[in-house]
Amino acid sequence: MKFSTKDIIYIGLLAALCAVATTIRVEIPGGAMVHMGTAAIFTTSILFGGLYGGLGAAIGSALFDLIGGHTQYLFFSFVIKGICGLIVGYMTAGYLPPTVKVPVASMGRIVTALLVGAIWTAFGYFLAWWFVLDSITVAFGNIQFSLMTSAAGFVVAMILAPKLQKYFRKG
Repeated sequence: MKFSTKDIIYIGLLAALCAVATTIRVEIPGGAMVHMGTAAIFTTSILFGGLYGGLGAAIGSALFDLIGGHTQYLFFSFVIKGICGLIVGYMTAGYLPPTVKVPVASMGRIVTALLVGAIWTAFGYFLAWWFVLDSITVAFGNIQFSLMTSAAGFVVAMILAPKLQKYFRKG
């Protein structure tokens, strides 16, 4: 696929939104955090589909890790969050950005996509923590933080996405 200037601009804006939303966070003792980056990933993936959502999530999450000093997770975030955005976007809007002729995703489809995205993210970060921290016990203990972040993103996406979809697609 060849990217147009419009595609690059949209993906860049989604990546910037993801990186900035990730800075809205609550630090948890032990180095973990609950942040709004997942809310941005979930919402934008529902609105713009798997390609834009996945690339925006991958680039934005990696950018946050690079700027925020979490470079040991940069590659993991790029892959994990990128695939999460791809999954959620594909399940709710398709691979490519939806046209106005694509119907609004149903609540059941959105809930299912967000649950699959949250499970994927928890599994991916479990592997990342295990690798980076060299402890399966710590990795298991950190899963709760991934699930808390996904739960916050789930709530925000369930509020925003159904309303915003109406501006992008026919209901």
